[in-house]
Amino acid sequence: MNMKNNIKRLVLAGILATSLTAPSCNKYLDLEPKNSTYDEVFWVNGANVSKALSGAYSLLRDAFRDTRSYFIFGDIAGGNLAVGGDYWNYNTLVESGNFRFSYAPYLESAVHNWSRFYSIINQCHLIIENTPNIDVSSFSGGEVQRNRIEGEARFLRAYVYFYLQRVWGDVILTREALKDPQNVPELGRVPQEETLTFCKDDLLKAIELLDNGEPVTVANRSAAQALLAHIYAWEHDYSNAETYANEVITTGGFALEDVENYLQIWNGHSEESIFELNMLYDAISNEGTSGFFNIFLTDPYIRSRSLNSAWPLSSEVLNNLFVEDEARADTIIKVAAGGGSSRILAKYMGVDYYDANNPNTYVVSNNLVLMRLADIYLLRAESRFKNGNESGALADLNLIRNRAKLASYSGSGDDLFNEIFDERRRELIGEGCTAFDMIRMEQHQRLYPTIYSSDRIAQQGYFWPLAMRTLLPQAPLLTQNEWWKSH
Repeated sequence: MNMKNNIKRLVLAGILATSLTAPSCNKYLDLEPKNSTYDEVFWVNGANVSKALSGAYSLLRDAFRDTRSYFIFGDIAGGNLAVGGDYWNYNTLVESGNFRFSYAPYLESAVHNWSRFYSIINQCHLIIENTPNIDVSSFSGGEVQRNRIEGEARFLRAYVYFYLQRVWGDVILTREALKDPQNVPELGRVPQEETLTFCKDDLLKAIELLDNGEPVTVANRSAAQALLAHIYAWEHDYSNAETYANEVITTGGFALEDVENYLQIWNGHSEESIFELNMLYDAISNEGTSGFFNIFLTDPYIRSRSLNSAWPLSSEVLNNLFVEDEARADTIIKVAAGGGSSRILAKYMGVDYYDANNPNTYVVSNNLVLMRLADIYLLRAESRFKNGNESGALADLNLIRNRAKLASYSGSGDDLFNEIFDERRRELIGEGCTAFDMIRMEQHQRLYPTIYSSDRIAQQGYFWPLAMRTLLPQAPLLTQNEWWKSH
């Protein structure tokens, strides 16, 4: 498959928005072209555009669920999890397999292939390009709704591009919808600076268009500010990172949940949540599934499920991170089936055996929280440290530690910076963050000095390889990540 044919697949997946329905549907894309006047009959009213936007959220949810790649990229690659015996093909991806991301049998379509994310991007392109041209009277919520739809699409486009940048490194940057699959220019990967500038421009516009008046299961102004803070921190522009983290903390109206109510965070719509994807079960519009969050659980939480079928917490996490008594750990770390020393993560506990006629049928009804206030407090702690404000960094760090019923930390210098990372890891474990924090905060050689040699770091061997035989094999402009050319 050459580059043009591959992008043709992405174009067809992105432009055919008439088949996009409410988020509860399992099939969002009809890959059969309609006719040459398709755009003219679809992009005519707010109802259709709202369907297209719902489809974009659904595509993001599906992309993260694919082979549970959200947790592979963020937590397995971050050393947080081990894998049960049923997951032999994941063994190279964990610490004991030297984080050898190039060998992932039967997982390549999810962990070495970014195509599904470009479907989301192209969908957002279309929404952004067409929405402003539709008469405001065609939107039930008038100009506010039209602005919000464009703002959400801009947020999602920036979110996905930033996610791709953190997983695979430099991306192919498309700036507009690719409408003609027979006339696609050859595109290569662009430097990080170019992609992140594009993302920041989108987010600044999104902040103008959005407010915080909608549920946290859709993008809002604070989510755009939080994402900007993360992008600036990724670039090590900690002055701007602190500025936008401040905005979220001081103006967003969010509050930390008490540790006694800690699990409410993943039950959905907590006081702490900034942005989350709906994965809750209900009998009408079921977004719940048994095949995503269940990876963390064993019996007795899921009947007859053994440790072989789960991803328990790694021994490194248990032995090095959760070493002090704390209420948070008592809530989210439980003994695995069979007893012994293995422990499982118990954040996603919404197991629902909803069908009385089928006693083994269940879903795990929790939301996937992508941004929350504790994350932003710790990001501000990191930023304050880098900006020379250690007392401010300690204040933010200890706010989260004290919520967990840990004593205040009083260290300074590198010890303080490393403790901010460690606290992020404790607080956000199982939330798809740690591997990216390790890259941004340059923690690989502190944690895994044998695996992450100086050469591997220099060649960015913390990014994932691309499936070159699948992705554009005839296109010389697409290049493999340097470390994985020979590993």
